[in-house]
Amino acid sequence: MNFREIMVSSSSGPYAIRLGNGIREQIPDLLQTLGFPKNEKVGLISNETVRVLHANALSSRLEKKGYPVVNFDFHDGESYKTMDSVMSCLDKLLSVKWERKNPLIVLGGGVTGDMGGFVGSVLLRGVPVIHVPTTVVGQVDSSIGGKTGVDHSEGKNLIGSFYPPKAVWIDPSYLETLSLRERRSGLGEVIKYAMIGDKKLLEFLDSALETLASKNFDREVWEKAIFSCASDKARIVSEDEKESGIRMNLNFGHTFGHALERVTGYQGLLHGEAVGLGMIVAARIGTLLGITEKGTEEIIVDFLQQAHLPYEWPKEIAYRDLERYLRNDKKSSSGMVTLVLPVRPGEVVRTNQYELSVLGSAIP
Repeated sequence: MNFREIMVSSSSGPYAIRLGNGIREQIPDLLQTLGFPKNEKVGLISNETVRVLHANALSSRLEKKGYPVVNFDFHDGESYKTMDSVMSCLDKLLSVKWERKNPLIVLGGGVTGDMGGFVGSVLLRGVPVIHVPTTVVGQVDSSIGGKTGVDHSEGKNLIGSFYPPKAVWIDPSYLETLSLRERRSGLGEVIKYAMIGDKKLLEFLDSALETLASKNFDREVWEKAIFSCASDKARIVSEDEKESGIRMNLNFGHTFGHALERVTGYQGLLHGEAVGLGMIVAARIGTLLGITEKGTEEIIVDFLQQAHLPYEWPKEIAYRDLERYLRNDKKSSSGMVTLVLPVRPGEVVRTNQYELSVLGSAIP
């Protein structure tokens, strides 16, 4: 089959992102090309929802091709992204005498990917991990770059590691089983990539965003969007693996978005919906500070409207509700937070640190 390939540089050596509709049928063969021989155990980590939709079929395919499979499913949802969930997975793998040579295939969205990657990074001090993302966020962003981890009561993704995968295999056809709301939510991350510097993606979204947000799934258009975002992510993390510079730009919309997710208990808003609102807040802060060009917020709102994503801040949530989580953000220090703010569509800037108390005026 034909697929596109994007190379990523990492501290552990380069790895390939392979992208193409139908790639899931080739996974057993791709395992062999990576040097994993038949008759060696393979772990298939998923969640309860993806198990029924996709994991059972992949497990069967692997078994038929000669790979004994050890299956494990996390409970579905951000609220289960905890150390207890990770320990349950580790218990299962250690009980079957896992070895460092045995790979883990992590099949699912961002939550499963983060936890499965973390399991791989700590099990026996590191075993091979292959990401096969099944959500928009997973395919355009979270499966690439080696960020792994779990949430803590004080905030999102506060426990984790940087652990590059052995490979990332992306099949856009997995997205067809997502609900329309989940697909649209993932467009929040796609819009983010356009806003932080991909001007070709900005132009593409002008003509394609309504198609991406429609009920009818267009594989070709989705593959183009995913390839654009994945290429940007690969370039950025190859330059800045440990998030000390340009990789911080990927947090555009996430500082307030993560806090919003946390204060709602991961129940009211999906990730991409929260990120979209976070981008609006970032534009308002940038406008207040004289950084963001006039009209930028309106362009973000227009994109969100086309994607059928929320663009009005929840009236029941005030700045004081978010402040605790902003103080515990990974990018905060001594009550100050580094912000990624838009200059104009296609350009962002990382600011100096600001007192959190001055940011509340950007929230209605």
